[in-house]
Amino acid sequence: MKYSVIYIITILFITSCAHQEESNNVINEENPIVTKAKIGDTTLTVLNHIKYDKKEEFNAILFDEVMPACYDYQDTIIEKNQLNKLALESLRILNPLRTNEDSTWTFIMFADPYFQGANYNIGPPLIQKYGEDSASAIFQRWSNCFAQNQVVFFETQQ
Repeated sequence: MKYSVIYIITILFITSCAHQEESNNVINEENPIVTKAKIGDTTLTVLNHIKYDKKEEFNAILFDEVMPACYDYQDTIIEKNQLNKLALESLRILNPLRTNEDSTWTFIMFADPYFQGANYNIGPPLIQKYGEDSASAIFQRWSNCFAQNQVVFFETQQ
């Protein structure tokens, strides 16, 4: 696991060195792909350490329940919907290929760039899509998959 984290940090460092221009984080209407973090932008990296026997369950909850709720989510503040859309478009999820030394799996969520003020919390989308009781049950199943707390990194690109 230690080598995996060092490997990820090295890749992030090399990637950030390759991008030396300022960013305004806007969508190009002809090519609607969010630009990646530039100097001064913030990225968010979340490491999700999942129990050995919960990989498939976590994957199903993430892609069949959580992400659809996030994509369907409509904030009560109209301006935040565009910000949330940018945040979702900048999100990458890396699925593990093999277990860590402690037999856990690490799913990596990478917001590149991180949009201040956007919704990165799964609670409101789950409640809005499934209702309070079902959202609570989904979150409980989600939480039971974790071997330890999420590890969260905010980094400003240099």
